[in-house]
Amino acid sequence: MLFGRLQWKEALALVGPRRAGKSTLSLRLLDSWRGMGRSGAYFDLESVGAPVTPAALLEAAKDVPKGGLLILDEVQELDGWVKIVRDEVERGNRHVVVSGSSASLLSKEIASSLGGRAVPETVLTLSFRDARSWGLKPLADYLRVGGYPECVLRPDDAPRLHRLYLELAVLRDVAARLGIREIKPLSDLALIALSEPGKSLESKKTSSLLGISQPTFRSYLQALNDAFLVLSVPPFLRSPRERTVADARNYAYDTGLQRSVSISQSLDEGRRFENLAAIELVRRGYSLSYLRAEGRECDFIAQKAGARALAVQVCASEGHVPERELAGLKAGMDAAKAEGLLLTAGGTAAKLPGGAKAKGMEEWLLEHPPSG
Repeated sequence: MLFGRLQWKEALALVGPRRAGKSTLSLRLLDSWRGMGRSGAYFDLESVGAPVTPAALLEAAKDVPKGGLLILDEVQELDGWVKIVRDEVERGNRHVVVSGSSASLLSKEIASSLGGRAVPETVLTLSFRDARSWGLKPLADYLRVGGYPECVLRPDDAPRLHRLYLELAVLRDVAARLGIREIKPLSDLALIALSEPGKSLESKKTSSLLGISQPTFRSYLQALNDAFLVLSVPPFLRSPRERTVADARNYAYDTGLQRSVSISQSLDEGRRFENLAAIELVRRGYSLSYLRAEGRECDFIAQKAGARALAVQVCASEGHVPERELAGLKAGMDAAKAEGLLLTAGGTAAKLPGGAKAKGMEEWLLEHPPSG
């Protein structure tokens, strides 16, 4: 459980997309902490009247005794926040939770700037399981609305909110971070990548279309990944170098946002079904790749430390499963020495490769609680 992380010496850093609920989660953690009779304080460093210097924050935090909990939300607003967190952890003064925009709290930068003194935890938008508990019942509605909390609460407003979230993320979490003045190529790339989930973008062709260099294309696409807008899935290759330069397949981190901002004329529900599986696998802690070999394709090779690899094939149809899908699943199982999972819109009587399992997408989405 995430609450148990508060007992660790290291700070807890909540990372994830804008408006995914990091602040709400922080406040719930504080309520649970106080419910155990322990002292803690929450500082929204973006609010009016918040401490604006490290000295002012430390003065305000004096009311929290040693061993208490400090929650620093929108921590990027305070210059020098890294030093405060390092000191609190090194001296063992207080437990610390930090959260903020994805531009300021990248997992890789937390590791370097805090030198092992903070443990990142990714907070994604609501899973289908959680969205159902909030009242969004049919899977079709979840595909359309997605998992941003405010969108789940106000589904009729979801398209407008999605477009706002995309604009904010592109402007504040990507353009500002990279110092980009001409944002049209970046915005266009975001729309292209989000419009056709499960498809790859040829770097040479796309960079030429956008009027940017291939290195710039790759840096923009990585930044969209860092902002939790786009999930790029590389091919399953043994060589790390080949994986780095190969064209990835791109998915949206939220299917609702993907649908609202798409410029594609085709909904391609099969690809969006595939997108749903990709994000749920990431939510469960897997890193992903895809397999294309000898005319056969497997949607995902899912891997995580301490577990056997999982080959996943997604088929949006009910009942009949095309032979190519079964052949692709077997290819993935063989290539990665993996267990096999076929996800369908409903049941299937297809004969699966040895040891593979078939599950309905909805059943699979509901069988485990979100990680953390």
